[in-house]
Amino acid sequence: MPLRPLTLFLLLSACRSAEEQDAPAPLPSVPPPIAVRGTAYQAAMTVELPRVPPEEHPELHNVYRLSDNIISGSEPHGEEAFRILQALGVHTILSVDGKVPDAELAARYGMKYVHVPIQYKGIAPLEVTEIAKTFREQEGPFYVHCFHGKHRGPAAAEIGRLVLDGIPRETAIAEMRQWCGTAESYEGLYRTIAEAEIPDAAETRAFAFDFPAAHPFQGFRAGMVEVSRADDNLKTLSKNKWKPSADHPDADAENEATKLACAFERSLALPEMAARPADFQQWMTESRTTALALREALLGVQAGGPTEAADAAYKALGKTCTACHDSYRN
Repeated sequence: MPLRPLTLFLLLSACRSAEEQDAPAPLPSVPPPIAVRGTAYQAAMTVELPRVPPEEHPELHNVYRLSDNIISGSEPHGEEAFRILQALGVHTILSVDGKVPDAELAARYGMKYVHVPIQYKGIAPLEVTEIAKTFREQEGPFYVHCFHGKHRGPAAAEIGRLVLDGIPRETAIAEMRQWCGTAESYEGLYRTIAEAEIPDAAETRAFAFDFPAAHPFQGFRAGMVEVSRADDNLKTLSKNKWKPSADHPDADAENEATKLACAFERSLALPEMAARPADFQQWMTESRTTALALREALLGVQAGGPTEAADAAYKALGKTCTACHDSYRN
């Protein structure tokens, strides 16, 4: 028996209503780039935000809930960190650090990793597109991290704030500076958020990207990832007279110094090193030599000797690294 016109109209209307209820809310338009006078770091004070301290956990630091859908913080370490992220409702973790993430552990807690490593000098257009597509097409809430959660991670998180939340760019860079603590020296990260063209939803939908959980590095960048982690452990140990702390009972200062020296040694042996400027090569050579001196000094500390030589070697290594970073850090 054919449906009467009124019955057919009501049925079609009900179907359309159900489809509209199931359809996701349209995403806001991305605010246009702003004209920055002076530095973008200075412009990050145009909007004054209320003072909000970060959440701190033993294995998860500098955590800021930027919105219901976007959380920024440090690299998660261990089961407890992933339990906390699970409790926060996180479904997708976006890492912009160079280290390959622990996607297997994340999956155990029901979360997916997407790995888009970026540099300190700013976010390249291709990376902006990959990050924007991740926010638009993967399941939130999102947790975004680099290593310490202060510089690269917050910049990537603010791309999410722009494409998902539609906040003004002035607010986005204010969150980087006033909440997350992104340093003035990383002007390129601020410039990306203030000025970069961010593709719209149609452009990211047409862009081919399979959301990889791992983007492993080769060569020099791989070595610097290892250096940064060994140095982070040494920094903690140096504050405890080079002894393991309760938070990191397995950390061994001599072992970390050995890792550091080996990473510099491998980096110096790379074919690409021959093309680097002479002062860069000199700083790398000095870093290797000082890391070996630190290792020898730490062997003395483990034998019950004084800490002064180890303290001096670590301080000298820091000065060499800072000098090199001032000229060449990405």
